[in-house]
Amino acid sequence: MEFNEIKSIYSDAQLTDLPLENTNFISFPFKNKWIHFEKSTKTSSEIELLNLLFVSKKTNLSSVALKWQNYLINGVEPSPPTLDSEFRIIQFIILKKDSYFEKKTWLSAFKSIFSNSKEAFFTNETSGLLIQKKSDEKLTFAELSGIIQTLDDDFSIKTICYIGQFWPINKEFKSIFEEEQFIFEKQKNKGKSLLSLPIVALHHYTSESLDKSILMPILKKKYTTQPELKELILAMWHSQGNISLAAKSLYVHRNTLQYRIERFCDTSGLSLRNMDDLLLCYLLVF
Repeated sequence: MEFNEIKSIYSDAQLTDLPLENTNFISFPFKNKWIHFEKSTKTSSEIELLNLLFVSKKTNLSSVALKWQNYLINGVEPSPPTLDSEFRIIQFIILKKDSYFEKKTWLSAFKSIFSNSKEAFFTNETSGLLIQKKSDEKLTFAELSGIIQTLDDDFSIKTICYIGQFWPINKEFKSIFEEEQFIFEKQKNKGKSLLSLPIVALHHYTSESLDKSILMPILKKKYTTQPELKELILAMWHSQGNISLAAKSLYVHRNTLQYRIERFCDTSGLSLRNMDDLLLCYLLVF
């Protein structure tokens, strides 16, 4: 069914690239976009019908997984399946999937990475969620990245994940997830395969102000148009100003890197050894 056909039946239907941060709407994944309906104008029977229409039967969701999906995504379940402990939501999207991709096998392998994972399911053909209960056992971010990369190699795909924070199941839980979902939609095409709030917070929460700025684009054009300067700034940022670590990541001698930093300072007046200057330069290149 095409959107215009749905629109002819439900005139309030909306189609967007990103989820809506509005609890007054019922939302469903729809052809790599999101379709929304006003909740207040729908009867319980209409909501049930929409749920049957947009929740794919091919996913063979368990009853608990379906409750999680109806609670988090579809807006037709008023409460979560459990009120026990703290949970986090891991969002994923799969790229470069070929016709031989075994979705069920991959999902089982992906779920096994996370200790105490309760449910994992696809919300559309390429995206889905994993529900993880908090436990003492946890992998470091680097270890997790390596395991997912190995899994990608085994299945000849590319996975992009957003690792949510652990939150108690309360009235804010769904709203928090919706913000995490919105962040993931905005940040998933930035080049990183594994995302979390600490990684994307600076990008996400400053992007609107940067878009409205007049002076930042001028500074960017003036100081950071050369590819090697971007590489230099990112190396210093990721090493948090440690010249030895930055030189190692760039495969150059420490003295060579110091010379480049001094030359950039001479032309721009910005010292990459100073964390305030380094932050400004980082904002110019991301």
